[in-house]
Amino acid sequence: MPIPKFDELFNDVLEFLSDKKEYKTRDVKEKISNKLDLTDEERQQLLPSGQETIIKNRIGWSISSLKKAGYVESQNWGSVNITDFGLKEYGKNHNITIDDLIKVPEYLEWINGTSGSTEKESESGESTPEEEINNAFIQINKKLADDLLENILDMNPFDFENLVLDLLLKMGYGGFREDAGFTTQKSIDEGIDGIINEDVLGLDKIAIQAKRYSSTKIGSQLVQGFAGALVGKGLNKGVFITTSSFTPKAIEFVNNQSNLTIILIDGKKLANLMIKYDLGTSTTQTYELKRIDSDYFNNVD
Repeated sequence: MPIPKFDELFNDVLEFLSDKKEYKTRDVKEKISNKLDLTDEERQQLLPSGQETIIKNRIGWSISSLKKAGYVESQNWGSVNITDFGLKEYGKNHNITIDDLIKVPEYLEWINGTSGSTEKESESGESTPEEEINNAFIQINKKLADDLLENILDMNPFDFENLVLDLLLKMGYGGFREDAGFTTQKSIDEGIDGIINEDVLGLDKIAIQAKRYSSTKIGSQLVQGFAGALVGKGLNKGVFITTSSFTPKAIEFVNNQSNLTIILIDGKKLANLMIKYDLGTSTTQTYELKRIDSDYFNNVD
């Protein structure tokens, strides 16, 4: 049989998770790919990038789609389990398709991208090939962001601290690693994980706080503690980074500060910044879109 499309794997994923246990995502990919009626050659066939097998990539997309539609969830990063909703829907219909997922507003929002065209519109020809490429690019980066966060949460605290430093350096802060001026929690007051030079010369300093949480939201109390630590160190600029998210009260507190500048970076923004600044990612393939050079043709006699 040919390698199944990602939407043809929904029921394999739901059947595997129907015991309501939590599994590592990588284990789900491995066990389902081995269970399918594929030849060894099909099972080992790689993506053009060579970084993953096609079947595991498609299982990953299937899991991501089911997650966005609420059929499965990740209570802990890097793991997946079926939800009560997913178990109920799968119990009613052992043939879950893309049409079932599109009925869920959150999934529809996920596949819409910025152009507003849905997968249905793509099939009916209402979106142009360029729009389809743009939507595919957006969805790939959204999945990449999810995968980045899963990998971050597998890191130890020291490596996560280095990741934060690497990102800030790539963004132009601190100059070079050897003279970035970054100091760690061992020498910093409680509430601050590090201090980095804002520029190469170190004319100003930025305090850093980094929390590696899987789901716990950062509340106003922690952000207020960070603000107090800034004042205590005589600083007025800080960046609070988390792999989870911030509560509305935490965001409101930061927005109401007049003497302090505190930037909040949640997990989604952290992953997108890593993609933008090529940290922990690599380019596997480049496509060039050509257009008519009207200047050339206008100058032809």
